[in-house]
Amino acid sequence: MPNYQYHAVDAGGRSVAGEIQATDVRHAQQLLRQQGLTATYIQAATPAQPHASLNPSYSTGKPSHSLGSPHAIGHSQPSRSPIRSVTRTTRRGMQPATTSWERSRVAPRIMVLWLTQLRSMLKAGMTPAHAFQSLAQRTTHAGLRHASECVAHDTAQGVAISDALAKNSLLFPSFLVGAFRAAEYGGYLPEMLERLIVYYEQWHTVRRWSLLTQAFLWHAILLLPLIAPFGIGLTWALRDFTGNSTADALQAIGNGVGQIYLRFGLPTTLLLIALTLLGYLLTGLERVGARLRLNGLGFLTYADWIRAQSLEQYLFHLSRLTRAGVYPATAHALAAAAVPNRALAESLLSVELGRAEGAAHIDQALERSGLFPTEEVLLVRTGVQTGELSSILQTLTTWYIQRADENLRQLPRAFFRLMTLTSIVAAGIALISFAWGYYVNIFHAVDRFMGVGE
Repeated sequence: MPNYQYHAVDAGGRSVAGEIQATDVRHAQQLLRQQGLTATYIQAATPAQPHASLNPSYSTGKPSHSLGSPHAIGHSQPSRSPIRSVTRTTRRGMQPATTSWERSRVAPRIMVLWLTQLRSMLKAGMTPAHAFQSLAQRTTHAGLRHASECVAHDTAQGVAISDALAKNSLLFPSFLVGAFRAAEYGGYLPEMLERLIVYYEQWHTVRRWSLLTQAFLWHAILLLPLIAPFGIGLTWALRDFTGNSTADALQAIGNGVGQIYLRFGLPTTLLLIALTLLGYLLTGLERVGARLRLNGLGFLTYADWIRAQSLEQYLFHLSRLTRAGVYPATAHALAAAAVPNRALAESLLSVELGRAEGAAHIDQALERSGLFPTEEVLLVRTGVQTGELSSILQTLTTWYIQRADENLRQLPRAFFRLMTLTSIVAAGIALISFAWGYYVNIFHAVDRFMGVGE
């Protein structure tokens, strides 16, 4: 019988790698289930490659990286390796396998339901193929249903979950694929899914308030050019009024306001709409949008939430990968590829820890990225020196979780303040314009109406 190389997760959540004899992939999965293992990667064994940069240690409870450079980020397996795409991303700057880093056609709430069911199924010991096949029957989202069927088919053939998800780039953004890849490598899929669920739940809340704020903005854009020139329209109506009835007066007011709106209000409306759409276009460019959101567009609470959530994801994966014995360069690349905000991910992925004797440790990654304060970098450096790196990274993760939760609690109040400010500014401009247009023209209009000066 042929040999198959595998990566799996045992009942305790530890990563196991090894080699097993089986007739085919399905038979290999059945044999692993009998041993209490959940397979995340199965591939027909290939002859050993000389100078392989990374080779799993078989029949052990954790992955081993004893061959080649201890800091290499390669893999001796075929292109389905969970690390190889991260290597490409790091070397090319930011060219993920999928087309979008953080955007998805799946609404956050729908993604929460899908991930929650997946987490429960994997924790119950279901194989990935069985879990995704069940998901295809339990989701109402047409795209997720089709994607789940495709992932179930691929994982049944031994394809890693992350590689199968990467084929559906419109539904599963690059950071989500990166999170799955890191969790597969470190053997903590259920815990990773829990953090993703929390992220999407918070994003659902933020998105709801963001849409409400945008509605207030559009309200101001459409009403401001209508109210602001109304004062000039009234004076024009008085100037052109020739009748002696209420109907004649109302018709004169309507004509005056209509003329002034066509002359001033409509061009202003079109200009404001064009500027707003330009803003949407700029934020639609993923790299620009990520940096604008990170700067908060002046909205600091929103920016702080994005930073806290993104860095919490990075530290969480770094902690779990370090605990699993993954070498620093590999752990850093995997964790950085799971960061939701593209701008922060780029900053982290631009840091190279080096290879072999010249390799740097995790504290250098945090320091060179420029994203962490000096106190936190020194804390991680202490963890490196004392051997308590994993626990210290977990402590930092908890701190950033608390920051994200605190920012989330403050966000509704901050969004409400922004909506109130938008309304006050728009109403103020409209009233000032109304008064200015009315009082500047009223005396001249009255003189013309009375026939004075003619």
